Amino acid sequence: MMSTAEYLEDPAQAAERALALLRRESGLSAAAIWGASGATWQKLAGFGAAEGLPSAELLVGGRLPGPDGGALALRMADKALGWLVWRGRAPASLADIAALLAGHLHCAALREEHSAARRVNETMLEISLLAGEGASLERLLPRLHRLMSRLMDVGNFSIALYGDDGATLHFPFYVDRRDPAPPSPQAMLPLDDGHAALAAWLLRGGKPMVLSGERIVELCRQEGMPQPAALPAFWMGAPLANAAGGFIGAVTLHTYEDQPALTSSEQLLFMFAARHVGFALDRVLYRGRLERQVWLRTSELEGANARLRAEVASRKRTEKFQNALFRIAELSNSSLSLEAFLSGLHRLLSEMVSARNCLVALYDKVNDRITFPYCADEYVEALHPRKPGKGYIEQVLHSGRPLLVDPYSQLAAPDEEGGVRPQSWLGVPLYCDHELLGVLAVQSYDGEASYNFRDQEVLEFVANNIGAALARVRALESLQQAYAELEQRVRERTSELDAVNAQLEFDSLHDPLTKLPNRNYFAKALRRAWDGYLAGSGDRFALLFIDLDRFKLVNDTLGHLAGDHLLFEAGARIRSCLRHYDFLARLGGDEFAVLMFGMDGTEDCELIARRIVSEFERPVILAGREVFSTASVGVVLADRDHYHKADELLRDADHAMYCTKQQGRQGYTLFSHQLRIDQADQLALESELRRALEEDSQLLPYYQPFIEAATGRLTGFETLVRWQHPQRGLISPALFLPMAEESGLITRLDRYMLNAACAQLQAWRAEGRVGENIALHINLSSANFHDPDLVGWIGERIAHYQLPPSMLHLEITESALIDQPDTAATVMQALHELGVKLALDDFGTGYSALSYLHRYRFDVLKIDQSFVFDLDRKEESVAIVRAILALAKALDLDVVAEGVETAAQLAMLREMGCGKLQGFYFAAPAPARGIDWERLARFERDIPCAA
Repeated sequence: MMSTAEYLEDPAQAAERALALLRRESGLSAAAIWGASGATWQKLAGFGAAEGLPSAELLVGGRLPGPDGGALALRMADKALGWLVWRGRAPASLADIAALLAGHLHCAALREEHSAARRVNETMLEISLLAGEGASLERLLPRLHRLMSRLMDVGNFSIALYGDDGATLHFPFYVDRRDPAPPSPQAMLPLDDGHAALAAWLLRGGKPMVLSGERIVELCRQEGMPQPAALPAFWMGAPLANAAGGFIGAVTLHTYEDQPALTSSEQLLFMFAARHVGFALDRVLYRGRLERQVWLRTSELEGANARLRAEVASRKRTEKFQNALFRIAELSNSSLSLEAFLSGLHRLLSEMVSARNCLVALYDKVNDRITFPYCADEYVEALHPRKPGKGYIEQVLHSGRPLLVDPYSQLAAPDEEGGVRPQSWLGVPLYCDHELLGVLAVQSYDGEASYNFRDQEVLEFVANNIGAALARVRALESLQQAYAELEQRVRERTSELDAVNAQLEFDSLHDPLTKLPNRNYFAKALRRAWDGYLAGSGDRFALLFIDLDRFKLVNDTLGHLAGDHLLFEAGARIRSCLRHYDFLARLGGDEFAVLMFGMDGTEDCELIARRIVSEFERPVILAGREVFSTASVGVVLADRDHYHKADELLRDADHAMYCTKQQGRQGYTLFSHQLRIDQADQLALESELRRALEEDSQLLPYYQPFIEAATGRLTGFETLVRWQHPQRGLISPALFLPMAEESGLITRLDRYMLNAACAQLQAWRAEGRVGENIALHINLSSANFHDPDLVGWIGERIAHYQLPPSMLHLEITESALIDQPDTAATVMQALHELGVKLALDDFGTGYSALSYLHRYRFDVLKIDQSFVFDLDRKEESVAIVRAILALAKALDLDVVAEGVETAAQLAMLREMGCGKLQGFYFAAPAPARGIDWERLARFERDIPCAA
């Protein structure tokens, strides 16, 4: 049998001893002991062929060793702590040994739980003690992080706190192993920023949350929030509450795919620790306020001695009262501002009444709003202007009489701002010449200070003086403002001549719209900076070239006045992202340039470039509309080894900006000499495209079929261009189509594809594969509308290949209608007269698609695949598709839904009555020889007809 010392030893050692005893006293051939370690099972010991015995997981599932063996659960208080499994004849002492083993495992489990609980308690105690050590927030937060790391893996951990305005968050502590651009501790981030969005959403909910990576993606899509740069696999957070129950920030923790997920116990522990962290931070942030409370409590205790000298204290109080009123009269006759006057008034009032929490509320009859020019409260930092509600202040304003609320009052407690109900509240109206101006109120949150009618008399007497004082202070402020305006006008007139001369010099070097330096001024500054850098007397600098995306669209759509407003706003936003000594200029049009001095590397350049790009993510209000105009930025760093003249820097920055536009706009590109190589390669690719247009083997038409939704019958094809380069291989259209647009080759490419598609359609008709009911869709770019011979050439091709004109459907995008609206209308009318049908591509994604349907004549609408993709995910997409189908039916237009990829999308579109479908569910784009006609025919057989 095992002794007490053996019983208290390590579980594995005790298991070894127990098996050794069983081996001596029995004929067991094999045995093993399993113990529970948290949520897993661990083999503690074994002998013989123990590997052939069932594991603990199998024993829990009901599997036994077999007829020649047995298994016994090691239990304590009806809880399975382990398993003893053997093969052979069991000894009589087996039950006793099992009981001792169970006790030992139970004791070990209790020790482990006790150790964990002690560790948690010690950690929570140390967190609580941190706030009392007087450490600053910068020193406190790393120590908090180290304490949290005792309990769990906090490698990706952050603490977000509200800014003073309550509309921003900053991260005084942020640790993330994968975040490419962690926020600065001093940076005040808006609530919709990529780093702050999840924490702001958590604080709006007001309760702890645990999210998976998939849930985060879905949440960002639903709420319109930016997705984190490094998407975690597991995220959880908890609000940080202060002692008043208000939220001061949030603490978050997340893990990635290569990290183990936190267990449920660790999650609960994190939420528990978050409360202690919140209390600790609250104590640090509000230590001054707490110290003041301690001082006031001490003063209250000292006041108990005043009861022994009641008669003397009464005379002193009267003298103090008279003195305070005299000082109030002096204060009201002084030249202090309204805020300073009310602050001094609060100090004087505190000498007569327990006015620790005091506020002045003024009622604005014109705007029907209550403002708070002064508020001193231990739970509320500031009260914002608001509409009248049902609070105590409104009751005083409504009745025009004082209101006293004490712990014994029967009045219902309204929902006052701040969330904490006062134990005692006293408010009196403020009058001036029988006009009700507002309310003077004091309140107490503890039961020791309770107001009475004597305090009400004092407050009323003081309020009588305050009303007149407020009027005098306001009149004084108005008089001071009038004096200041008069002095300003005198100074302006005496310096008018100097101002005119300065303005002339300013106008010669500055842009008249944005008031920024112009191109001439920038050129001088650039040459001066370059000469200083070459001579070694100046710092190294960087040049940023900034161009507004889609400015022409805003200018043409909303007018030049709106365009000027956009340019002015753009200059202001760029200026806000720079340092005070950086040089910003408007070069002309929608182009800006910046000289940034003291740049030794690319990191600071990229930081400012990112800041400028992100600044334009906010909308601009133009002509009553929200307009988004992003920015494309090019960055070049001064380098003596690669540049000889200052103008070369501006040239390369312009080229880097152009590369940004080619990559999709709304970003920045740091110039490298690889860009120059790429530019040469693009010129070569343009030449190769010109040669490819003269051959028949490189530019290939691919065809993707349309299927009739109701019957599954083939109704047409869309022709798509592919470039099979002999050396480069298959080149994506996304690479060469923009180049064709820019170089003017797009019209030749469109004619090339239109001719090849018509030839293929003629061949299919000759083979009997298609009839006249088959439509052939071909994309037509906006550049073709400048070609006066387009309609005649298309008619000649139709006649050459002997095709019915109605088989040819030309797809037109919104850009063609925006660029040349009048010319487009003329060309489209001529095409209709020719018999060709027109389709509006990507319907629903533009800015004024409905106006196009009203102005132009179309035969087909193509629903953009972005709406089809979300049909079975978002109700909004279903509503949009239904609306488009209803609109098309009302206008007698055919509809083609693009991007059908699943059977669920097919079923929903058929149920909504969509006429034709296109997508990978039916077939991917393929050359003519790769079309699977048998598969297309099966859709007509397999898809049941709609009822």
